[in-house]
Order: sequence, then structure tokens, then C-alpha cells
Amino acid sequence: MKRFSLPLSALALMCTFSFSLHAQTTNVTPYIAKNLSQTALNNILNAERVFCYNVSKAPSGYTGYTLDQLAITGYCGQIGEEKDIFVEGFFKTPSSILETKASCQIEPKIMFRFIRGIDSTDVLFSDTCPSVTVFYGGTMKAFNAEPVKKPLETIVNVFENQKTDFVSPALLNQLMPTGIAVNEEQQTLVNQQKAAQPKRNWAQQNEPVQNNNPEPKKFQGWNKLGKK
Repeated sequence: MKRFSLPLSALALMCTFSFSLHAQTTNVTPYIAKNLSQTALNNILNAERVFCYNVSKAPSGYTGYTLDQLAITGYCGQIGEEKDIFVEGFFKTPSSILETKASCQIEPKIMFRFIRGIDSTDVLFSDTCPSVTVFYGGTMKAFNAEPVKKPLETIVNVFENQKTDFVSPALLNQLMPTGIAVNEEQQTLVNQQKAAQPKRNWAQQNEPVQNNNPEPKKFQGWNKLGKK
């Protein structure tokens, strides 16, 4: 399986962007946290796999493969430990996001799918109108990423260059979310996960906390993201 590998210059730029000016924080930026559901964030923060896809607006009459109503134009690899750079830079660095709405037309080009179990949260990057858009459960929220426009342009360019032809995993019979270990390596991963979980963790859950956060608005298509 293809894995993503950043050129040294791009990786250095991203590290600078992510960790400069005391940007490291232990928690998600409050403005992001209050605009996303806990489940959507949990998939991002605790993803077990992250895949990259090249996307664009689907033209009229398009019948090809789609993600979040966008046309899939390519596959740009699997993201490894580098995903922590993106999470730190975009979701845990308050200075990366403006709370004001963008005044331009958002056009996503790169999408990361953060997968945990068989659930997933999609994060889309637009560079011409700097933004990071999170799509989960039929709802979306676009964040104005103007403060990190240059690093965002670098990210999009790097993954555009990583693009290969997209082939449907279902067509290749590669979508089997059965949760059954089929080899020794997979069984080791299962055992490690079980060992890390507290026993009877169902009995250790805290009392439910009332969620006063506003519900994200329903997704109505990428043409609704223009001129915010």
C-alpha cells in the first residue's frame, strides 16, 4: 500500500508552522471543539488509519466515484505518523484558524479520511480559498485557515504531486470491515488494544454531560460554501 512521504523541505516548513510561537497545546482549539461533535473529533484525534484522496467539484452529469459529493480525481497515499503534524497544526493551534467566515469560494482539492473502527471523519483542504473543512455524518463545518495559507498551499501541492489513479477498493474486494484478525501481526495488534483497555470499562463511564454546543448545519453541497 502506498504511503505518503513528504519532501524534506515541505516537512521542515510544516514542522515550523505546527510548532512555532508556542503553538503546542494539549487540547483541541476551543472554537473548533465547540463546532464539531465529539465523535467527529474522536475519529481525527484517535485515527487508526488515515488515507489521502485528490478531489474536485463534480461537473454536471458526473457518474464517477465520489466522496462527500466531490469527484475523486486520484489517490495520494496512506498517512503515517505525519498525521500528528496536521492534527497539531490545524486542530490544536488556535492561531491557525480565524473565527470569522471566509470571504471566498472554498474549493477542496485534498481530502484526508481519518478512520477509527468502521467510522470515519473527512477533512478537506482548500488552498485558493484557505480553509479546512470537516465533514462527518452528513454535516460539515468550514474553518477559515487564512493565517496558515502558505503551509496549506504546500500541503496541497505535495499531495497533488503524490497523486496516482484511484481504483475502487470495493471493486478489488478490499473492503471487509469484519474486525477479524487474519494473521499473527493483526492478532498482536488486537491483543495490544485489549491490554490497554480497562476492565469493565462500561462501568467506568462518567455521567452524561449536557451538550450546549450548537449543531453543525446540514451539508447542502459545495456550491453553498461560496462567499461566506
